[in-house]
Amino acid sequence: MAVLGADGFIGSHVVRSALAAGARVTAVCVNEPWRLRGLDRTGLEVVRVPGGRWWRQDYMVELGHALARVDSLVLLAYEPPPAEGNWKARHDHEHSINATGAARVGMLASVMGLHLLFASSADVYGPTQVGIVSEEAVPAPVTPYAAGKLEAEQLLAEHLGEALVCFRISTVYGPLENGPRAIPSFIRALGSGHRPIVHGDGRDVRDYVHVGDVAATMVNACCSRGDALPVTVNVGSGVGRSTLEVLHAVQDVLDTDRQPLYEPNSRPPSKLILDTRRARKFFGLEPRTDFQASIREEASWILARRVKPPVR
Repeated sequence: MAVLGADGFIGSHVVRSALAAGARVTAVCVNEPWRLRGLDRTGLEVVRVPGGRWWRQDYMVELGHALARVDSLVLLAYEPPPAEGNWKARHDHEHSINATGAARVGMLASVMGLHLLFASSADVYGPTQVGIVSEEAVPAPVTPYAAGKLEAEQLLAEHLGEALVCFRISTVYGPLENGPRAIPSFIRALGSGHRPIVHGDGRDVRDYVHVGDVAATMVNACCSRGDALPVTVNVGSGVGRSTLEVLHAVQDVLDTDRQPLYEPNSRPPSKLILDTRRARKFFGLEPRTDFQASIREEASWILARRVKPPVR
């Protein structure tokens, strides 16, 4: 199997999970693969994308050579839009870079007869849904990111048909995460003696899933074949947690009662919890249930590196 975006947070865990399962892995890396350091290279081939531009048409021939000996491709690569861009600029970026790039990779996978697994997002359903959201829900993306993911799903389906699985993944957390999301931000702030920032009133409810569970599900899917497999699959924990509940879990793990700073947020609270029965049935998803132990695992990784929060 191959992983395009193997240097990323989720991608690096997919590589680890696949190697642990005894698979041979081609890790196609967009950026410096620091997350793969220390891995036993037995069964692992690391390939770097020139300039990191995985989406370019003129890279497809070289990518094809890298994929010559695999039968499955996990597509995780994503190019973030410029931070200073407005809504239209971000939307144009998602269309021209990420959705179009995914379509090019999908065309290549189709020609090569590969099974492609695409990392989409639960955000395609929109920020607020009543009850548990199944794959039958009508997508209602409201952000350029979510719209780009949905467009990529549709373009890939045109090229690959039943050789495609689109994973609509909820909020992922775990070790090797170093982004600005809530859990690592809370850990960095509280671990450094700062007050964490909560945007809005903390009532947003998200479905938090451990990165190891996501990776294992993707690896299982690489081994699955058959006309009965679904094209769209939710990957989450099936449990909703508010931002404040997550903060309290981090406070408990770090044994601190330092209170947050609340920053205004103009949007209404969101709520999104996924129905994961399809992933459980077809790809063996088994979400871990000890949330606090998982938070402790991520906190240990972050604090061991003494990553400080940004200066405010």
